[in-house]
Amino acid sequence: MKAFFLGITKLTLGIFLAFILMSLAGVATARYFMAKLSVLPPKPVYENDVALQVNAANAQPETPPAPVETPPAPAPAETLPPDSYLAVVVQPIGLVMRSGPGAENQQLGGIDYQDQVIVLETDEAGNWLKVRVQSTGQEGWVKAGNTEAINEPPAQ
Repeated sequence: MKAFFLGITKLTLGIFLAFILMSLAGVATARYFMAKLSVLPPKPVYENDVALQVNAANAQPETPPAPVETPPAPAPAETLPPDSYLAVVVQPIGLVMRSGPGAENQQLGGIDYQDQVIVLETDEAGNWLKVRVQSTGQEGWVKAGNTEAINEPPAQ
């Protein structure tokens, strides 16, 4: 009977030690991978980045260039249709262009922030504007209040 208890004790102790060793190996492996993942990879350099580095090396450090935000310039001498005016999109997320005045109409596309448009007409309620995108010539309806006139709208 003594040999039986000795065998059970050895088995229990062996399983316990195996569990401890496997746990320590798991912790060591986890720490290894966490250490590898905590180091950021080197920044990739692209063809157009080299020119920026050369220009930065030649620049004088005392006078860093100040960022200048210029408003979009009006389009060059395009004749506007009667009762229309130039405007710029002021909604930071851009606008959805629709086939008619109202959110239930089909989406035709979108207009990016600060894109210039020609406002052609306003719906009867004044909630929707029919616009033409200057860069693409696409026409559609957008929600009013999301554009800002560049030149004064005609008096009605």
